[in-house]
Amino acid sequence: MTLVKRVLAKAGRARGKLQSGKKNPTSAFGGFRKRTITTRQLIGDVLSLTPNAGIIYRVWLKHEIDPGFREELMLAVSELNQCRYCTWAHHEWAQMVGVSDDELAHIEQLDPTGFNRKKWLAISYVRALVAASFRPIDEVLVGEMKANYSAQEIKEIDIVARIMDIANRSANTWDALLSRLRGGPIAESHVIDELVMSGAFLITAPIVVFFLARTSKQPLMDMVRKVIDLTKVSEIKVKKSPPAK
Repeated sequence: MTLVKRVLAKAGRARGKLQSGKKNPTSAFGGFRKRTITTRQLIGDVLSLTPNAGIIYRVWLKHEIDPGFREELMLAVSELNQCRYCTWAHHEWAQMVGVSDDELAHIEQLDPTGFNRKKWLAISYVRALVAASFRPIDEVLVGEMKANYSAQEIKEIDIVARIMDIANRSANTWDALLSRLRGGPIAESHVIDELVMSGAFLITAPIVVFFLARTSKQPLMDMVRKVIDLTKVSEIKVKKSPPAK
């Protein structure tokens, strides 16, 4: 078994443990489970990022990491966290900065065949980090990263993963509120956290949609319709899914 396949397998097992652990709240929507976030966790996670404001500025505004590579990393994390909104948004964003449909398909299908090995190594790394809730991960993978990326690059990749993980879990908590409104409250999720996260989601989501429409030079209403279609398709999948255990 190759390093990439072994790491992805371990990430899958870690994710299963993460989903069942009390310290890592998850939410059931239809037949699948995905991670959410509490208000306290959000505040703590955001505060932990403040010392890295310089790195965030350089990555997103100075493009110290290639924007396409950054979006591929964020898409990989969104897929792992099963965040439908973030997956859609970063798929669109990746296309706008020049990532090919072929590369996006490889990421979404977890298929490293023909993919740039160095990039795939970083993708495996961020997925392993998130699946382990940023606790220590496979030493071989860490060693491979150190052999292929500088310490500064690894730090930047780590920050990208952390920011995407926060965004994913926040959006998933909005889904938890929708589940509650449909009569299916999530045992591990609390209504206060759902309301706080939903408020933040409803403020930021229109901004993201507007930004994507403007940057891609698509009519705003076309982009809005894409989001509506995404929601409808997701809801159909949830209804068809078997009940979560």
